[in-house]
Formats: sequence, C-alpha cells, structure tokens
Amino acid sequence: TKPRIICCCTPNRTSRWDFTMGKKNRPSSDSDKSTRPQKRSSSLQNDTEPHKQNQITSANDNKTDSSRCESQQQPTSNSPSALIKARVKRATASSLKDLEDVQQMLKDILSSAEEGSEEWTDAGNFLATLLLQIKVDSSSSCDESGTKTNNRHTVSQLLDERGFSYHLSRKALTHSHDTVRNPPHIYANAWDNALPSDLLQKLGEAFGPNSSFWTSHNYSDGSSGKPPSPYFSYVVPLQNEHENDDTAKANQSVLMQIIRKIQQQISINFPDVLNCTAAEWWSHCRPHCSGHQLHFDSDDEGRGGVRNPVASTVTYLSCDDTSVGGETLVTSQSSVSKKLATKGWLCSNKRNRVLAFKGNLLHGVIPGAGAQSSHKEGKRVTFMVAFWKRIHVQDKEGFGSARPFSRVENEEWAKPLVEKMVSSPGSSANKGGEGGKRCENCFFEVPVWEDVDKEKNQEYGMAIQNVTRSRVLPPYDAFFQFFS
Repeated sequence: TKPRIICCCTPNRTSRWDFTMGKKNRPSSDSDKSTRPQKRSSSLQNDTEPHKQNQITSANDNKTDSSRCESQQQPTSNSPSALIKARVKRATASSLKDLEDVQQMLKDILSSAEEGSEEWTDAGNFLATLLLQIKVDSSSSCDESGTKTNNRHTVSQLLDERGFSYHLSRKALTHSHDTVRNPPHIYANAWDNALPSDLLQKLGEAFGPNSSFWTSHNYSDGSSGKPPSPYFSYVVPLQNEHENDDTAKANQSVLMQIIRKIQQQISINFPDVLNCTAAEWWSHCRPHCSGHQLHFDSDDEGRGGVRNPVASTVTYLSCDDTSVGGETLVTSQSSVSKKLATKGWLCSNKRNRVLAFKGNLLHGVIPGAGAQSSHKEGKRVTFMVAFWKRIHVQDKEGFGSARPFSRVENEEWAKPLVEKMVSSPGSSANKGGEGGKRCENCFFEVPVWEDVDKEKNQEYGMAIQNVTRSRVLPPYDAFFQFFS
C-alpha cells in the first residue's frame, strides 16, 4: 500500500507541523476532528509552552493554533497505569536490564491493547523510541531497524502501523559523536566557562534540583506519572547604555549580571542582541530520559504575526557528569523555510557552557539514550534566556509565559536572583571577568530525518532525499520524533 502520508489538516488549511507537547496537529475544534486520523494522534493533552511556535512549516503559512512547546510526550490522565509504570521505570533506569524490563512492559501492553487505542498508540511510540536509541554496530544481531531480527516489534513496523513515514535520525536519537563539525556561526556557537564562579554558584542556588523554585511553581517534567506543569517564563527589561542611576543599581542584581554576561558573550556571533529591549528567561530540571520536541521560539503564540527572538541561549548547570540528560539539537531550518532541515548539530552538555543560536531556528532536546549508570537521581538542569527586540509581556496573575519578573522578585525562591553581589577583592564576578572561551569539539553534525521504510517511500517518490529537495513540506503527521 501507499505510504501513509495523510494530510491531517482541514480543507483550505496549510499543511503544518504543530509540535505541541509532541501531539500531532491537535484539532482546533470539535468539527475538525473527523479530518484527523485518530490512530495517529498521540494521547497528549497538555500544552506546556503556549508562546513557543510549534509549527515546522513556514511561519507565515498559518499562524492560528501555533504554540510554544517545552515538550514531553506524555500519556493522558486516563492512560492505563501500566504505561505510567513503564515511564517511571524508564526515568529511573540505571542498567541495560532495566531498559529491557521497560521494553517487555511495553510489549505486554501491546499484546492486549486494541489497535488504534490511545494505549496502543502510546506504547508503540514509546517502544519505537527505545529501539531507535539502541546503538547498532557490525557485531550486533540487529537489522537496519536496530531490533533483533526475530523480534516482531520492529521500528519500521511500529511506526508504519501508526502512520509515520519518517523519523528523527538514529544518529540524532543516539547522540552520535561520529562527525565533529561546528555549525555556521550565523546559526549557533557555544562558549565554556561563560559565567564567573560567583554567578554560577548563585544560579545553582536558584535552580538546583532541591531549590524551592521547583516546588513553588509546582514543577513537574511528567516522568513520574504526574501531569507536566504548564510552561512559565519571566521577562526583565534591558535598558540601554544611557540608563539612569536607579536602573544601573537594579542591574547589579545577580540575575541582571548573569543576563548581561550572556548577552555580551553571544554578541560576538549575534551583535543585534545588544539592541534588544527585553530578556525572557526560564529553567528546567529533568531526568536523563526527558526530551523536548523540535520547535520554533515565538512570541505570544504567533498571534498578530510570528515574532522570533534575536537569539536564544541555553546555560548548562548540571554537575560535571555529562552523561546526565540529552543534548540540544539545533537544525538549519528557519521559521520561514519552505524546506525540511537536512543538517542538525548536537551540542554536548557541560557545566557552565552557554549555547547560543539564531532565534528563528528549529531546535529541541533529544532524550538521553541508554541507562543513566551513574548519579541515578541526577537531573539535567538548564537556564534559558531569549533576547527580544519586542515581546508581549503578559502581566497576569499566576504562572505562565512571559510574566514580568517584577511581580515575583520578592518571593522566597527569587532571593538568590535579586541579591546584590557583595563586592570582595578578587571576585571574578565583580571584576567583570574575561568572558568564556569558544568551546572546541562540542558540536556534532547529524542528519535530521530518516525514512521509516525507504523502499516504500522510494516507490512513490517520497524518500527523504526527495522530500528535502522539495519546496513543499510534507504534513506533520508523517514524522515521528520520540516519546519520553
């Protein structure tokens, strides 16, 4: 049969890719549901980053329903407990035996689940992710799908049954470091030892795994079975160099020193950040196996026209064990592109490394592959800052995207951030520091997409090499990323 590249869009709507918590093109209304293949819809219900634009087609094609995703593919609240147990087991896996147990749990679910049900969809997507993250070598007894040849649950079978024609490349999903290659500097760059030790310590106090920041925001990454917390971020104004004395004093806070350090550092690649009027920041604390679907950063859900930041940054705060958590993937595809990304670059994790990339590029976090053998309870802790020329600040009660930091700066969790750095002789933070060093050998080029069934796709002229040369993007529902 013809590969299932099903346009899941309503008539007269442009084919889009909505990465909203990994859910494929959620219907925008009840009347819309009949046009979308139900067996292919993930059972995700939560929108966690409402102002990130989760469309991979041209940003100008269709701006409705676009949302920002800090994605975890999550089961719904009514998902069977067996699937939740499998997710918890995966999140705490510390050995190959643990991962094999998770695979068996998912196979048991599939053996009794009704085809097309949410349980069948999620378990199959979950199992496919685990199998795709198995590194295949010439001595293994695995086929091209990365599964043992006598295993009836092959990756191609699992994904084809669920209507996918393409998936994230195995090299991306296994964090391949085979090809050390920097992206063009107009796309991304990274610096080591970017922050002075005093400021780095303060960030650790504010966002360490045991920080009150997480409990105060009822933060959940979803891996324990608890629904993921909604996305939230804060905005601080950036004054120009002619700022008055009061503002200058305010800018001496730990938070403003950190943001200014990052801003100055990345201006080497992105000089326009020096003209930005606002910085938006947020943070995450996630287990090894947690991922974040590919997305574009966009202001206010794309309403009133898509607006991307000048640049976005990720500062790694985790301990020196680089095996904790997945790596950030930055691709060559922009929000106005009519073509799929052909190249991507994984940036390896390292404490006090700052990754910066152009604000309109498709990016995400690949789930950590394999078991987390050491620091079993370790978390991937990151601090993100996006620099904006203009952003819609949502001055509302409660947590949410782009809230003014001034509303919460008196909260207990904010104390390490609003504290004024005490001047002391020899403090690198007060000296201003010399800036970070451009990191060497920290980017690894990988292909972005692969065919689920290459022969089948070639038969109909839809193999990935044909698709990436086309200026017509396939529908989002044809592509599989991961379940984490």
